[in-house]
Amino acid sequence: MRSFIVLGHRAALTPDFSLNDLPGSAGRLDILCRCVTAAFCLSHGIRRDVTVYLVLQNQLVIRLEGARLKHLNPDERSTGALLQKALKAHQEHPESEIESTPGIFISRGTLSDVLARVRERVYVLHEAGRPINGIVFPQDVAFVLSDHLDFQPDEEALFKDDARLSLGPLSLHADHCVAIVHNHLDRAQFANRTLLV
Repeated sequence: MRSFIVLGHRAALTPDFSLNDLPGSAGRLDILCRCVTAAFCLSHGIRRDVTVYLVLQNQLVIRLEGARLKHLNPDERSTGALLQKALKAHQEHPESEIESTPGIFISRGTLSDVLARVRERVYVLHEAGRPINGIVFPQDVAFVLSDHLDFQPDEEALFKDDARLSLGPLSLHADHCVAIVHNHLDRAQFANRTLLV
């Protein structure tokens, strides 16, 4: 299982935003939408062995499970609409976790709650970390990354025991980081398979 935990520091907590203005009215929800697409979408399919946790302002958690996920298209606006439905469902059932559409769950929660829940080995993606090249990952692994803002001090304190990994010397877009991690893991997974020509 591969998991990605993405922090949305200013992401909307209510569904009252325009799908035509995800960067502005939804607090850079566009970044989270692109991370979801990068995490799940293949050229002609969906990665079923992936879970994504979107932590919105350290108050709400939207969990997307590839094994159950439906209706996900590789465009920002339709993903934004699925997240908007989740936020609407939470308004109607604020006290419990609810599945708003197949494979998408929402509940109250914090980054600390998510880290306590994941069973995978956790790595934090950060420019100042150890280079990812040459690292052998366990089968079950989770990666934490931030949106367009840096990790906050209280978030950094939660990562003190988790390894920091760098994908390169430059700051990259969060969704690009997800794609690079997938590529790295895919190459390792298929390295021992014989290619048929």
